[in-house]
Amino acid sequence: MRLFRLTALTLMISACASAQTVDKTDMFSGAWKNDRGSHVVIKNNDGLLSGYYQTNLGEPDKSAMFPLTGFAQGDQIAFTVNFKGYGSMTSWTGQLTEDENGPYIRTLWNLTRDIADEEEPDDMWNSITAGASDFRPSGE
Repeated sequence: MRLFRLTALTLMISACASAQTVDKTDMFSGAWKNDRGSHVVIKNNDGLLSGYYQTNLGEPDKSAMFPLTGFAQGDQIAFTVNFKGYGSMTSWTGQLTEDENGPYIRTLWNLTRDIADEEEPDDMWNSITAGASDFRPSGE
């Protein structure tokens, strides 16, 4: 019983101490909203990202949650979302920075859309769209 109390106390002290230090590897975890009104929730597990993306654009139901997977290293991030059932996927790469409004992730993205096999020789480049997007903490 004494060993159990000592272990529990050690864990509590450790939790309090780590709560006071900023974990730089976890700076992307949380809810974000981009400049196009889409929402993303990211969980960072030692640089391996998971989560979901809710798009505010295109055909999908705005409440649909699409799986997100990716990587983080320092203040850099890369993640991909599969819009399964809608024939497209998008990948974002970027870096966390800060301005007078607070922290944000500045990204470039590439979207690929499925082109029917018979149309690929003439239309393949229309399958790829590129752009830029900024994500800010959404406070949710």
